[in-house]
Amino acid sequence: MYKQKKIDSAEWLKRIERAQKFRDQVRDKQGWQRFLDYYEGDYNVKGKAIQSPPINMVFGYVQTGIAKIYFRDPYITVNPTKVISPNGARILEHVINYYFRELDLKNENAKVLLDTYLIGHGWLKYGYRADIGSDQAASGEPSEYIKNEEIFATYVPWDDILFDVTLCKDPPHDCKWIAHRIIKPLEEIKGNTEFKNTELLQSNVSVRDAKGEKIDDALKDSDLELFEYWEINDKDSGMIVCVADGMDGYLQERDNTYEMEGSPFSMFKFNPLPGKPYPLSDISLIEPQVLERIKLRAGQINHIKRWSRQLSIEKGSMSKQEMEKFSQGIDGAITEREKGSQPPTPIQYAQMQEETFQLDDLIQRDMDAVIGQTDVERGGVARTKTDTLGELKEQTAGTSSRSAKRQDVLEDYLEEVARKLISLIQQFQTTPKYIQITGMSQEEIQQAFQGLQSDANGFYFTRDDIQGEYSVDVKAGSTLPMNRENRIKVIEALLNPAVAQAIGIMQGHVPPTQTGLELGKELIRELDLKGVEKAYEQQIQALTAPQLPLSVPVSPQSQAVPGSILPQVPQLPNVPELNGVI
Repeated sequence: MYKQKKIDSAEWLKRIERAQKFRDQVRDKQGWQRFLDYYEGDYNVKGKAIQSPPINMVFGYVQTGIAKIYFRDPYITVNPTKVISPNGARILEHVINYYFRELDLKNENAKVLLDTYLIGHGWLKYGYRADIGSDQAASGEPSEYIKNEEIFATYVPWDDILFDVTLCKDPPHDCKWIAHRIIKPLEEIKGNTEFKNTELLQSNVSVRDAKGEKIDDALKDSDLELFEYWEINDKDSGMIVCVADGMDGYLQERDNTYEMEGSPFSMFKFNPLPGKPYPLSDISLIEPQVLERIKLRAGQINHIKRWSRQLSIEKGSMSKQEMEKFSQGIDGAITEREKGSQPPTPIQYAQMQEETFQLDDLIQRDMDAVIGQTDVERGGVARTKTDTLGELKEQTAGTSSRSAKRQDVLEDYLEEVARKLISLIQQFQTTPKYIQITGMSQEEIQQAFQGLQSDANGFYFTRDDIQGEYSVDVKAGSTLPMNRENRIKVIEALLNPAVAQAIGIMQGHVPPTQTGLELGKELIRELDLKGVEKAYEQQIQALTAPQLPLSVPVSPQSQAVPGSILPQVPQLPNVPELNGVI
């Protein structure tokens, strides 16, 4: 039977050093630092005769890519696979969607996506923190209680994560260990009772900027001493240990008590390489074309500047002093030249070759084919002669399949995020947690979450209310933008008589089917207008309510119109909230 060999802190530091050298080799080979410089507008394209501001195409590509697939928080659905807690799936669905908003995961995942587009991958870390207080019980014995607790999911920069690259091909799923670099003030480390061997600790890291260059002494906090250490999640031993340069032994040792499947890290990537741990950056695929287009554009600008400012004069017609005065271009200046000589005349403008524009267009088309974006999607002008709506649709249709694939990868990642968060909530949420709900009245909340403490805006729950096994799905397309134009399109589709009768928002000769009603729910939910959703729910209840027997007296106000089958109910177009949309 395999027995795990105990590893000391010195061996862990050697492993970290080897993993860092491997990552830095990949970084230099792919050019990660260059891509970061490009994003900031520093393309380092210079020449003696070429001085032109670069076109920051990398920034436009990255921002367009993020906006196309992750514009809103996802809507996560939860279904039970093994029921333990009654009504647990309904509670958990509200809980996990609330946590995505409370933890600001939209902002954290945007940082992950930024790293993914530039570097090729991004990291998210999960965990639980609790501030334990102590008190004296009635019996006189000391007792501990939780003063504050926090379940977190936070972005981690790519250069703060290392992992075992010996056998790992699909991180983090097959990593034997993952190390997270953490830098804190030395005083905070020494004052934390969870750390040990801190008596002789000294600062082991200097304040540096993003490029590794020392910041000017006048700009850094002279009183702040920093300490760098590595927190290692070891899969084989089931331990979490902390090690650091400049100290013997462990800074901290503790059991990994997380019950989540896999490690408390998620790595997001678009372009995995077969048999290699680090994926490929999108920018590396188009870097040659980006640089060539910048050089070509710089040549075009330099050509115009050069030939529009060169003049020629007859030899000896002006003295050196008069030529200097003339070159200054001061309004009202008077210059002298030899009698009978011609004034300075501009050199005939050399026509720019048309091939340069054709080449510029070909390079951009090559880039579009590789990255799956068009000028229109990046806010540019369409490359058509007539700019008709049909031509614009044809340009964007070719990129839809590429975007759909990336959208699917993103949704798989968000489902993993939701599963890991649910595991932490089921394990650690021992105290009541308040979940805010919008779009439901107090009576509806009480009816939907019977047995839980609730009020007009939400309910309280603990981990006991959500125990069990559940499947988690991200609603397809829920992260995509729903702007004013898209809302109007959905509303126009809903107001189409055939659609409106099929989903029950307009009266027809044939009652709507259950399938039609469910489709109506999905369409109206896309509007993200709570008032419309509530009105539609009321209308469905009225449509599906059992009809009163004929012997029961019916008030004139509730009598059906002769010849109609469905009861009269409020129509969606009269909902006031739509007036603010259209």
